[in-house]
Amino acid sequence: MDLLFCSDIHGEDAHFARLVTVAAQARPDVIILGGDMLPDDSALDRKKMGHGQPAYVRETFRNHITSLRDSSGCREILTIFGNHDWGSSVTAMKQLESDGLVRILDLDHPYCVGGVSFLGYSCTPPTPWYVKDFERLDVPGDAPPLLGGARWDARFSRPSQQSSGFLFNSVKTMQEELSTLKPPAPPWVFVAHAPPYMSKLDRYYGDQSWGSKAVRAAIEKHQPMLSLHGHIHESPEVSGSCQDTIGATIAVNPGQSRSILLYATIKLDAKVGKVLEVNQGRAS
Repeated sequence: MDLLFCSDIHGEDAHFARLVTVAAQARPDVIILGGDMLPDDSALDRKKMGHGQPAYVRETFRNHITSLRDSSGCREILTIFGNHDWGSSVTAMKQLESDGLVRILDLDHPYCVGGVSFLGYSCTPPTPWYVKDFERLDVPGDAPPLLGGARWDARFSRPSQQSSGFLFNSVKTMQEELSTLKPPAPPWVFVAHAPPYMSKLDRYYGDQSWGSKAVRAAIEKHQPMLSLHGHIHESPEVSGSCQDTIGATIAVNPGQSRSILLYATIKLDAKVGKVLEVNQGRAS
């Protein structure tokens, strides 16, 4: 089975065009989108926040997905969300899912393609970004950040600005959410926006580690055949590698760039549950 994985495009139309070209050449069986694929709603216009992304999903993103499917002939396009994504975009993405264009991965419903099961997790530890729908404290005992932000309030169809303490203490930590993970029968793939802590996949300049302890613990405990990550765009440049090994798991973060599309192609042997090959690709 051949996979094409890409993350953190942030609505860049040029990157989507590059991804369509890559998909046409690679002809993968499955395309996986690792979150933060949508453009940011401007924090300068409070009336439009949380409304721009869903409109983009229903119109522009739908066209990108259709082009990816047509160019590659792939079996499935799988996706998760990321920390830049509004909760309002989930409803819009589910419309694309109901039309058979994408499949949204989560922790509770393994999705099987060609004998390989996929699970997804969209959340990250706190960031300075304003949107907090897919942010959680990493592990119990972590202190909330100094700054608050906003989550989408479906009752009133608008963002609700809250203090940091309320935002993060009113939801479970990532560790608590991941404690419910029940791995499917192998082989399986874990797609998590946040990379594992203290790995080659979560490095920022100054050799800082910005990954998730909870994600790392889940990988160590459940040992998927493959885990796919994004979020820390610079990590492959800083660490010198787009992959790491955690026990029996091959973990991958191809990174991302503003000027060059970064992605990964992965070849699996589903029968024996083994990752055969991982390559970081670059398209300009």
